Amino acid sequence: MFKKVLFFALLSLSSSALALDIMVDPGHGGVDSGTTHLGVKEKELVLKVAGYLNTLLKEDPQFKTNFTRTTDQHISLKSRVQKAEAARADLFISLHANSNPDSRVRGTELYFQNSLPPDEESLIIADQENRSEAGYEGLGLIATTSPSKKSDISAIIGDLNRQYRAKSSLKMTQFLSDGWKQSKILSKASIKQAPFYVVSKTTMPSVLIEVGFLTHPEEAKKLTGPKYQQEIAQKIYKALTHYKEMMDKIGDQALQ
Repeated sequence: MFKKVLFFALLSLSSSALALDIMVDPGHGGVDSGTTHLGVKEKELVLKVAGYLNTLLKEDPQFKTNFTRTTDQHISLKSRVQKAEAARADLFISLHANSNPDSRVRGTELYFQNSLPPDEESLIIADQENRSEAGYEGLGLIATTSPSKKSDISAIIGDLNRQYRAKSSLKMTQFLSDGWKQSKILSKASIKQAPFYVVSKTTMPSVLIEVGFLTHPEEAKKLTGPKYQQEIAQKIYKALTHYKEMMDKIGDQALQ
């Protein structure tokens, strides 16, 4: 019985030769500008990056792409998650820009669904992002609660789902990290875990990308340039193609 449950669970979770459905989430928007430094607004920066990413994805039949927003509008964190769930997305990518009181701090940070205790700095960053979104009900970090008692089969499937989301999210961040390493112009990227609302509440694999620090003078200047924004979009796109290849292989193996 367990082997049958495992097989069908993996089969239902795996991607097929069909297009991978991606929900791209440009953070903040409308009354919520996000991080703002020297006139540069996070909400505008990430929307531009999302636009360049859309140009790449719409040309590739491997992908079907949706966006939580395409204009300067406010959307609550809860609504962003609901949009991803309604679209039955296979992958959720949230775009943000960072800030730090220390203007020397720079670099890209890649966050995936946390299955391990996050460090203190990551907790602070996640809390700031969660609190900054106007309209978010229940401010603060995501509380972790024990699941209610389920049947054995439901518990097994639930565990498989959580393992699948965590491992797939991690693989996506690793593909992104590899792309950043290969770039000649992008800042160094690091992989972290933190309980961001949008990656904690979605039921599909999810990654949040802090594309850089607006509080670092040199990095902020690069981030506002079209060439740098296009390079970010290109590396996200390449990571997505690697992720799609991986999921197709999983799907083929599940059917054998």
